Amino acid sequence: MHPPSLKTLFLFLILIILIIVAAMSFQNEDVSSFSEKTRNSDNVTAPSCSPRRNVMFLKTHKTGTKYVDKYQENGTSFNFITHHLRFNSVELKKVLKAEDTFYFSIIRNPVSQMESAFSFFRRSFPAFKAAKSLEDFLKNANKYFDPLKEGNNELVKNPMWFDFGYNNKVEYTEHEFAKALQNIQRSFDLILITEYFDESMILLKEVMCWDIDDVVTFTHNSRHEMDHKNISEDVASRIKKWNSLDWRLYNHFNVTFWTKIEEMFSPARLQEELAILRERRIFLEAQCSQDKPFIAKKPMQEFISETAFISCPTR
Repeated sequence: MHPPSLKTLFLFLILIILIIVAAMSFQNEDVSSFSEKTRNSDNVTAPSCSPRRNVMFLKTHKTGTKYVDKYQENGTSFNFITHHLRFNSVELKKVLKAEDTFYFSIIRNPVSQMESAFSFFRRSFPAFKAAKSLEDFLKNANKYFDPLKEGNNELVKNPMWFDFGYNNKVEYTEHEFAKALQNIQRSFDLILITEYFDESMILLKEVMCWDIDDVVTFTHNSRHEMDHKNISEDVASRIKKWNSLDWRLYNHFNVTFWTKIEEMFSPARLQEELAILRERRIFLEAQCSQDKPFIAKKPMQEFISETAFISCPTR
């Protein structure tokens, strides 16, 4: 057999080159097509929301609200009101003129809220100051508290109802109360719940179109655990009766809160988001917290918030 001629070898080499070029061309076209499909898919699934920057946060008293007024400046322009004030929609709209201003607040179970308020305000509110203890005050509330008397007693009865702008010292008919609830629900885009603080932060992140680091918070300088009292069923019942407007307010928005959660999260996704939040909190606590998580001196604890939250710079 004669060896292949140079001409045959040359033609064979040309054929191999053509096959390689054709294969590369097909691969590039396929990759290009895949990239285009991926881009189209990304366009479909990309979030359509923009981070909200016009915000009004109503800081209700003794509900764990300090976290929200500690946000890290990172060059982004924000228009925030995050103060203790008595809600007045007309007056606030004179300041917050942006039509897309997001109104939200947080409420707390009135039982634990009153225990905290009594401890915090007992040296400054005459009605609390006169009582020997929370139990003594509740058993003799009409003796210590006069709704017609002027003085620094505005937050002694139904403090959250007062913060939302309503008269907290009078009885309401069912119609009047229902109308007030409707007005609150109409005025606020979101009401969070202190007892479900992590879930509240995840929900807030979602509706505000924020990042997880925007809602990472942790307790700091809160009252020492030994100072928390075990509230008896009798005391709890008296608190619910004394702060009946707050109790009904809390029950109503506790329902709307969980309805909102169920609308926006599957159970699996909620747990995933909570795990991410808590993992991030642990990381930040290691970076930001000091050796002493609370102020040990007894005289100072009277003036420390029940659940004071701070944010740590993350950017």
